[in-house]
Amino acid sequence: MPSQRLTGYCRVSGPDGVEEFETFTCAHDQRIVRVSKRADPASCGGVCKMCMGLICSKCAASGKCDPFEKKLEREEAADRFRRAVR
Repeated sequence: MPSQRLTGYCRVSGPDGVEEFETFTCAHDQRIVRVSKRADPASCGGVCKMCMGLICSKCAASGKCDPFEKKLEREEAADRFRRAVR
């Protein structure tokens, strides 16, 4: 079961100074999600109850569990099928 902790840190330098914040990667679409200071990561999207991964607000709104790794497995299986048919 994946951990529910933040996994990234970002530091952005710009004309107004340096901005720093923590991030996590959505378990469903690999989107990088910025987490405000002292905010619960789940409030920035949610926790998928099926795969128990942190997800972005777009994936949370869909209400479906479709982990990125499963998407890759489907693509690989489709590629193997296409190669076998040739």
